[in-house]
Amino acid sequence: MKFHVSAIALGCIALLSGCGGGGGGGTDGAAEQTINFQLPFSGQALIGVPPNSATATLKATASSGGAVTFTSNTPDVCSVSGDQLTLLKLGECSVTATQAGANGYAPVSQRQIFVVPKNPQMIAKFPNPGWQPLDTKPVQLSATFTSGLPAKFTSKTPDVCSVSGTTMTKLANGMCTVVAEQEGNDFYLPALVTGKDTMSVAMAQFMQKNIPIGTELPAKMTFLTGYKDTDNTNEGLIGHFGNQWWCDSCDRAASGDSFTFTATSDAPPEAWWYSRASFQFFAAGLADADLLSPDGTYRAGVKETALTTPGAAPKGLQLEIQSALHFNLAQNPEWFGAANNKFNVELFLGHFNQKDGKACNVALKATVQPTAAAATNYSVGLKDQFAISETCGLSGLDIMNEVQNYPVIEMRFSAVQPNGQVKNAASKYQTQFKLTGPIYFQ
Repeated sequence: MKFHVSAIALGCIALLSGCGGGGGGGTDGAAEQTINFQLPFSGQALIGVPPNSATATLKATASSGGAVTFTSNTPDVCSVSGDQLTLLKLGECSVTATQAGANGYAPVSQRQIFVVPKNPQMIAKFPNPGWQPLDTKPVQLSATFTSGLPAKFTSKTPDVCSVSGTTMTKLANGMCTVVAEQEGNDFYLPALVTGKDTMSVAMAQFMQKNIPIGTELPAKMTFLTGYKDTDNTNEGLIGHFGNQWWCDSCDRAASGDSFTFTATSDAPPEAWWYSRASFQFFAAGLADADLLSPDGTYRAGVKETALTTPGAAPKGLQLEIQSALHFNLAQNPEWFGAANNKFNVELFLGHFNQKDGKACNVALKATVQPTAAAATNYSVGLKDQFAISETCGLSGLDIMNEVQNYPVIEMRFSAVQPNGQVKNAASKYQTQFKLTGPIYFQ
């Protein structure tokens, strides 16, 4: 079998030495010749690593123009048949290229030695079982690695929880920290939280899960802490369906810890107008270049390339076991007094798929019934109040799997039905949101 080598595999293959003659001695008046024998993967990228045996074509030329033959000096590690090199297992592979000499030329040989490395491996899946009551019911852990080898689980908080095999036992209230590692074998490098290799360092955060037990709450993960001005939170950007430079029917105000958005209409709003009573916050790390702006004047969503460009810095807020969205919101009395004063909260995730020829990202939506016009703290459950509102043509989606595997990149607030019943003192129909303090998940 031939396998295209990965960048990691190429980086792991180390040339130890290029040994042997390279020039033939003049025997009985025979002329010297040289041989040029390069590593078989040089410029071809056709070499692979075990456990799958892989082949590569050996190439060497003699200055005499004579035929070159190849011999494996380490047949247990690599074998040679004609000009085909087959890797059999890990270790040092040594191959000699020989020109037997003829037509007045002396024999010549050259040897190459290289290391057949171990495969790197990564953690593929390690779901967090979430908050657990303090009781005697055991918790089953599961994790998979790209190698297919079994995971080894370890408790880093033995006073709070213990682990035996794949079973976690709850011992006390607190945060239980469990690590999933893979020790490797003859063919695979280990994947360890304490590993110093590049792969282990990059994957360490995904190999450790914090599991709250009893009175312990999940860690608070903040989407935004406050507002710089009407176009920026402390962490990211603010957009709305109106024009970014002006808005004939809306008004925005920011005062550090609060953001107010007011949509105003002279007459009861019709359905086409509803989108004006909405705005969105974009997650940390996203710049205007990452956003969709169909007419160049407003922020309408996030481009797929913002998250998929190789080497791009992480963007968005990646949740783990947080179960609810928290925020403080007030409405103007007129809207609150209308028959339909509900509002929507939508979460757009960094999970993209093609739909109708365009990039589409999965979204969740919750419809909230306000309890007062005055500033009120709301807690909206991810699992029991949000629903998947946009599947992008995908099936079998689960809300908690989505938020644990894809970052929240955008959050939108909108009126289910803008106020069209109760006029204010200026005889206008106003729909006003006022958010105060941080917006966070816990």
